[in-house]
Amino acid sequence: MTSRTSFKFRFHVLLFLIIIGVETSIQAQPESQQGLLDARDFDFKSDRLALNGDWRYFENQLISPTEAFSSKTTFTYFPKIWNEIRNSGQGYATYALQIIVPQLPETLALEIPQIYSSYQLWVNGELAAVNGTVGKTLAETKPQWMPQTVSFTNTADTLEIVIQIANFHHHKGGSKDAIYLGSSELLQEHRSTALGSNLTESFLLGFLGIVFLILYLITEKKKIIIYFALLCLTWSIRAVFSNLYTFVSFVPDFNWTLMVKIEYVTLFFTMIWSILFLGRVFSKEDNKIIKYLLVGSNSMFITYAILTSPVMFTRWLPIYLSFCAVLLLYAIVLVFKALINERLGAGFLTLSVLLGVG
Repeated sequence: MTSRTSFKFRFHVLLFLIIIGVETSIQAQPESQQGLLDARDFDFKSDRLALNGDWRYFENQLISPTEAFSSKTTFTYFPKIWNEIRNSGQGYATYALQIIVPQLPETLALEIPQIYSSYQLWVNGELAAVNGTVGKTLAETKPQWMPQTVSFTNTADTLEIVIQIANFHHHKGGSKDAIYLGSSELLQEHRSTALGSNLTESFLLGFLGIVFLILYLITEKKKIIIYFALLCLTWSIRAVFSNLYTFVSFVPDFNWTLMVKIEYVTLFFTMIWSILFLGRVFSKEDNKIIKYLLVGSNSMFITYAILTSPVMFTRWLPIYLSFCAVLLLYAIVLVFKALINERLGAGFLTLSVLLGVG
């Protein structure tokens, strides 16, 4: 066996072991079966546990914590968007899960994501977290998106988690992301790190946007500079109005409808500035018809989002994702045409596109 062949063999063995290790790590996360999750062997101090699997499920019922484990029920997988398991994303439901945990006298915590669009959660019969107001009608329900981490004392070997969810304000209902259980110290540190990173991202993008805006105003007014400045500023705002919704963490009473409109309108504007910026960077490769079709489409989405309610304009988001795919393809074509033509900066933007795809 030659040294080169030997190296390839060792490389593939190492790659195989890494893949096996990753899969083993993933498989080590237990999932609930028939509403029961056995986590006695899970180390909550070193990792967080996704509460995925079969939960007790009461569709169109708001069941109290005292009845959730004694009433007749069906089971459904959590997390999952309601649109995938029922006729509509609007309505209300109750989920319940029992978790067998190590009998340790320590403080645990739940990391709760954005849920469409209001909920209240109990741990062992005690109300632990609330977002908005849960109700059975549009008038009774108040939406809110504020991911949070809540701590509680572990006093038994079994946790009973009950969550009521209601949605009449968004096209989607239910939850697309998992709820995590872990030690309070670990999850609070995880949240602090995430919030810190999000605020840093927003600040740096905002600062960069202001610098280039000033540069545009005091120097030669080139459109490429203003497009880049607006891209940074828009992205800076979007960073705190999406995913972690950091802005809402500091202003919990902020109007939910306005927040959702800011989230999506900044997304549409980000796409517009990106299209126009790329068109200026690679003006020789730019296709003006495609460019203005994409700009016009995003402008239509902006207008529709501003003039209609979230439950209306979020209904068309799957179509918008198709436009995003076209935009990504457009960016890839521009960059690779520039690479072929050996344009300055094309290599860096190729890396950016690849990272964006990843």
